Amino acid sequence: MSLKMKPSLTHPSATGKCHAPALSNAYHPSRGIGRSTIWAVSLLYSFMLIASLASAASITVSSDLQAAINAAQPGDTLLVAPGTYEKISIGKSLNLIGNGAVIQAGERDACVNIEASDVSISGFLVRNGFYGIKLNNVRGCTVANNTVIRCTQPGIALLFSDGNIIQGNNASFNGLGGEGWYGIYLSNSNDNLILDNVAYGNGAYGINLFPSCSNNTIRGNVLQGNMYGLYMFTDCSNNIIEYNDLSRNTNSGLDLRFDCTDNLIRNNSMIENVVAGLTLLDSGYNSISGNLIEANGRYGLQIQSNSNGNTIIDNTISDSQTGIFLDSSQNLIYRNKISYNVIQAEDRGENSWNASYPLGGNLWSDYHGSDDYQGPEQNVLGADGFGDLPYEIDSSSLDRYPIMGDQVRQISIIDKALNPTQARVGDDIKVTVRMEALYDLNQLTVRAYQSGEEAKGYGRLVASGDAYQGSFSTALLDPGEQERRIEPCPCRPCRESACGLDYVFDERCDQRGGVVRAGRGC
Repeated sequence: MSLKMKPSLTHPSATGKCHAPALSNAYHPSRGIGRSTIWAVSLLYSFMLIASLASAASITVSSDLQAAINAAQPGDTLLVAPGTYEKISIGKSLNLIGNGAVIQAGERDACVNIEASDVSISGFLVRNGFYGIKLNNVRGCTVANNTVIRCTQPGIALLFSDGNIIQGNNASFNGLGGEGWYGIYLSNSNDNLILDNVAYGNGAYGINLFPSCSNNTIRGNVLQGNMYGLYMFTDCSNNIIEYNDLSRNTNSGLDLRFDCTDNLIRNNSMIENVVAGLTLLDSGYNSISGNLIEANGRYGLQIQSNSNGNTIIDNTISDSQTGIFLDSSQNLIYRNKISYNVIQAEDRGENSWNASYPLGGNLWSDYHGSDDYQGPEQNVLGADGFGDLPYEIDSSSLDRYPIMGDQVRQISIIDKALNPTQARVGDDIKVTVRMEALYDLNQLTVRAYQSGEEAKGYGRLVASGDAYQGSFSTALLDPGEQERRIEPCPCRPCRESACGLDYVFDERCDQRGGVVRAGRGC
């Protein structure tokens, strides 16, 4: 943060009070500016410059940082020499530059307590405190390029603080003692910029907003290896969340709960989170666009419990157990690429899976229709880029205008085996398959169907040499002896066994080589 220069426009009078110089009559259009006026103005600006330079200084500090802060004047810059310093409290506008200096505190103390507005602090290693850097009821502060680690409570905390900048910090491995859990924490704080920070391996949250945090911009942060990457809880609205890496967390990459509305969530990466890429709970009217939501464990996108009125557009949602799960209504989902999920989508509410014609619906990797017709009713000869038949999510949920694109290619099974061929409920069955395909596949999915019912389990097969191998658990199947079969199914999984239980391969790929998806039985 640059040094703020505050030139004085006043000088003390004989009475000790300050009066502004009278300049209103220095110029008259009929006579111009006189020599005395020019001299007076020159003296005034000379005085302003001298006063300004005198009011702000750069001070090198090598010991007792708190004493230096107490002695400094508002606007001063403190250049802190490398070394280890005890906790500090800042109660005036200052610029602190750390050059790698360490600030540490006891487990019940804040390492850096900022209690004044317009403070800048950068370049410090802050560690082992209760809080790392704590901003309390301040505005206009900049916290930049610090490393804040191993604090019991948040690494960086903004409490009732508006209009601050938190940029380029590493807030990692905080909250591991179970009390605070946050890398960066905002509470009742608005209009802040949270930019380009790293929050890794914190006890629960990379960044946490709770409660009542609005109009913040959270951009370009890397939030990995936490329980949640970004967690917003209770009345956090009108925030911009964009270009963040919210990947490889042990629960969700991004989680919004309880009246977190009207947020703009765009162009984020949510990859390989254990539970979900994005979760909404009781949070509606958010805009979710342009995100990469890929290879999450259970859900790509999970929208539950009165999370109504969200718009989901232009996202890539792929390679999860369930791509989109909806237990809410009045959500609009279109122009997304929904690909290679075991279950592409599940809709337990009343939602719209396409916009009006010709905006269209979504691209589904397992859509098998053709494009010979056009128009709102798909009854006019000529292609329009939409499939002529709707894509069925379930009997009451249809995408009327599925987008044509990288749809499935047929492949065939040339060899397959189960070990054992007979098993008790609860046993794992090893499955081996050899394929013949035009394109390489990353993995296959095998599912079990019990006569006339939906699938009760699934297993994934991954490439192993010239075959695909994996295991299938029978724990969810009904007891009793059953015949197990594997049947090739080039287009859709089909049940052919009359004896109760089938293992069904859904064999699908695209030009890039992708994941095959299990779908509904024929």
